[in-house]
Amino acid sequence: MIQGIKNVIFDFGGIIVDLNKQATIDAFKELGFDAIPYIGRYVQGGFFSELENGNISVEEFCKQVREEMRLDCSDNAIKRAWSSMLIEIPTRRLQFIRSLATRYDVYMLSNTNEIHWDYACKELLASSDIKMSEPFKKIYLSHELHLSKPDLRIFNYVLDDAGLEAGETLFVDDSKDNCDAASEVGIKTFHSVKSEDWMRIFDKE
Repeated sequence: MIQGIKNVIFDFGGIIVDLNKQATIDAFKELGFDAIPYIGRYVQGGFFSELENGNISVEEFCKQVREEMRLDCSDNAIKRAWSSMLIEIPTRRLQFIRSLATRYDVYMLSNTNEIHWDYACKELLASSDIKMSEPFKKIYLSHELHLSKPDLRIFNYVLDDAGLEAGETLFVDDSKDNCDAASEVGIKTFHSVKSEDWMRIFDKE
């Protein structure tokens, strides 16, 4: 085990699931909607952010997309466009995390919305023998907590809810801002810059 670490908290997007945000921008463009102002590298804006924080429902989100650009399209078409950025969840990653769960208490903390989460669990893992929830003691999602990273409150919430000591906890995320925020509350961090580079920190165990 990594010295002093008993718990590992994993991000979802860019760590477990591969993302291509341009695919969603292109998909919305085909519907006649310019999504560029709303889709950031790590966080969303406007009513996209409201969906991610669980402050509006999926139905309200779809209605606002239609009203914003005066579109004539179904909720399903909007949900498909929004989910097109989620490319793949390689089974090896969940298998790797499952192996870590024999030595650490592992958790997930993700800025994600109901549409993406449902798509990932039901579509991307449809042919996998591992369910999303299997390797994790608990999964924390922004749209359920009405909080999102890098707000310090979400990290404190996870520590309190799971009963974790910050200094015994490692947080793995592809956003430097999120890692910096976790560090502020005493959590140790690994900023993952390239796909799967976070796996190497466990190589010497």
